[in-house]
Amino acid sequence: MSYAIITKETGEIRAELKPGDKVKVIRSGSIKNYKKKKADELTSEWKIEHFYKGHTKEIKKVMNELSIKEKAFLFSIAPYIGYEDCCLKHANNKDITLEGLVEISGMCRSVVFQVVSSLIKKDILYKGKNSKCRQYYANPWIFCKGQRINKTLKTMFGNYEIRILDNIQWKNIKGGQL
Repeated sequence: MSYAIITKETGEIRAELKPGDKVKVIRSGSIKNYKKKKADELTSEWKIEHFYKGHTKEIKKVMNELSIKEKAFLFSIAPYIGYEDCCLKHANNKDITLEGLVEISGMCRSVVFQVVSSLIKKDILYKGKNSKCRQYYANPWIFCKGQRINKTLKTMFGNYEIRILDNIQWKNIKGGQL
């Protein structure tokens, strides 16, 4: 007995199957389900956790004060901003060390150290420490994730002069002023 692969629309014989050939039948419904599953996987990437926010007006004002290296560094670390606390973290939720910042940015260690120090002085980054290691935080006036800002961040970045509010320090803004 022999079998043939026939095109449904034209009736054309596309190939003949010989004894010992392995055959896999894929029905059109299976193809549609596969395509739907792939589309669902792609749309799951649109979850809010996958996005960071940038305060565009503030970024425009701050950019004039940053070096090219500082701008490149900030762009490279933005995807690592933590969802709840603006802490720079890997996908596995582990804090990013200075060595990690070197790897992420592609800059040499001395340049990263210089850039990080400069951004800390400008209150764009904050360097903290937990019981295990140093932690780096992004200023939520520049970049953040999530729906709200952790109150501790206002303390950490209290001296930040908000450019779009005529350089008022964040610590001097009362609750309902924004």
